[in-house]
Amino acid sequence: MKKITLIIFTFSGNYSGFAQEPVQIADSVCIKQNTEEKVLLKKDASMKLFPNPAKNKIEIEITGLDPGYVLVQLIDKSGNLFRNDKRLVYSGSEIITFMFSAEPGLYFIMLKQGKLNLKKSLIIQ
Repeated sequence: MKKITLIIFTFSGNYSGFAQEPVQIADSVCIKQNTEEKVLLKKDASMKLFPNPAKNKIEIEITGLDPGYVLVQLIDKSGNLFRNDKRLVYSGSEIITFMFSAEPGLYFIMLKQGKLNLKKSLIIQ
């Protein structure tokens, strides 16, 4: 998580600083205490597509991701990148609506967040 720091300057030359501690999401993260460091263990991330087969719009149900940006890619069967979107995920478990205009055939939807990659096949009618 990001740490937000606010520094206020006044005309007299005095300044004040405030900091916000990073927020831990208790229902999706389990903290294991080690002697040297804390290790964060995440629940398994998953992705579901519906409807599949689709025409020009799908809904991607995601669970277990971190809040933040997610890269959503539409890739054709030969491996060429057809569409690339960056979406903001607030809770890590929500539904993303993804619209496209593509020829009928077999495609793949790939979600990327940090080192996490999720991939599902999609049939476009």
